[in-house]
Amino acid sequence: MIAADGCVNDFAASRLYETPPIGGPDGQEPFLNAVAAFETNVAAAKILSKLQSVEDKLGRLRKTRWGARSIDLDVVLHGELIGGSRGLVVPHPRYTARRFVLRPACDVAGHYRDPRFGWSLQKLADHLDQGVASMALAGGTEANRSELCDRLSHESGLTIFKSRPIAQPMSVIGNAPAPNQTSSSANRHPTIPLSTDTAWVSDFVPDLPDTESEPAKLPNTPRLIARLQATEPGNRWPAPHQMWPGGRNWPEYRLELDDMDWAAKEVVSAIQSMRCSLVPVSEDGNWWQ
Repeated sequence: MIAADGCVNDFAASRLYETPPIGGPDGQEPFLNAVAAFETNVAAAKILSKLQSVEDKLGRLRKTRWGARSIDLDVVLHGELIGGSRGLVVPHPRYTARRFVLRPACDVAGHYRDPRFGWSLQKLADHLDQGVASMALAGGTEANRSELCDRLSHESGLTIFKSRPIAQPMSVIGNAPAPNQTSSSANRHPTIPLSTDTAWVSDFVPDLPDTESEPAKLPNTPRLIARLQATEPGNRWPAPHQMWPGGRNWPEYRLELDDMDWAAKEVVSAIQSMRCSLVPVSEDGNWWQ
């Protein structure tokens, strides 16, 4: 249906992949994922409208957010466009954590570049597969980053690293506090231990190495920076000009912070998505024909 639309040219699809049912309600069957690339002169909002029309024709029911659905079509990238409006933000705010998007995309669009940080989809997919699944939180406030990490640790068992560990009780000599015995190393910029071997989240962004260096592959280097931000009233995204402040040559992931319950579940889904299995169930991208 998409390929037959008059505004679509040079349509190409990836192979079809089976993946675990990450996100949404429990008890779902495995998902099928694919990515398509095509040329168009039509605006991103109109493309989204066409995709939603296809979803409707194929029986999608829009009852609850993140509920089970028969089909889900998203606009991930649209040329060099960076921006958003009600109902659509491009690049897609959370695709950078989704291996089930990036690996299929490499079948047909590995050379496409994210206009925010300049990485190709192939480089981003390879980066995600290195090290361990991990996120460093940025934005928001120190208090809500710390709260989110506490919830991830207590409710989901994720390994977390905090910039301000709980202070030790102050010793007292006579009636006066003893001199601060904290070592100078504790006052340095916080770091992630080199021995990290499991998925983790930090409430701070450690020093980031050069993206092409060997340290960029190490497990103590975050795969993504997760930027937290409150959303506009009546909209699920921040104001477009606040979406992606520049300054880092590192892939980011956007996280709404209005609902801490939802935010914690979304981070867990993102960590799972970074390492989800993908099993090709078609030999090539012609499965749809």
